[in-house]
Amino acid sequence: MADHEPMMDGGCADPALSQELRDALTLLREHSDDEDFRTLVDDVLTGRCSLVEASSTAAFSNVVFASIAQEFHQLTAEEKARLATQAESPRDAIGTCGLPCASCAGVCALRGSPSQ
Repeated sequence: MADHEPMMDGGCADPALSQELRDALTLLREHSDDEDFRTLVDDVLTGRCSLVEASSTAAFSNVVFASIAQEFHQLTAEEKARLATQAESPRDAIGTCGLPCASCAGVCALRGSPSQ
């Protein structure tokens, strides 16, 4: 990642994770026909808008969360049960960023990474 590129706020201050997020957003942008979403991603990638701010917009929800919901409905009952069990696990586990995931706003809280 170049020095001038903004750190992705969902990357828990981890440059590698920030780059993964940047790459994922770029890929989503390239494959989206939604102009509002594409503009929003451009704003995140240039640092004009944070990832957390972007994730609370309709443009983000319409593209990203709708896809997640669609994929969730395609999961098997066993896969859904596993996700439910993970969601019910203790919230005091330490995430990949070194912070308790219950208070972490970063992606490590969502990645399903095993506790360290």
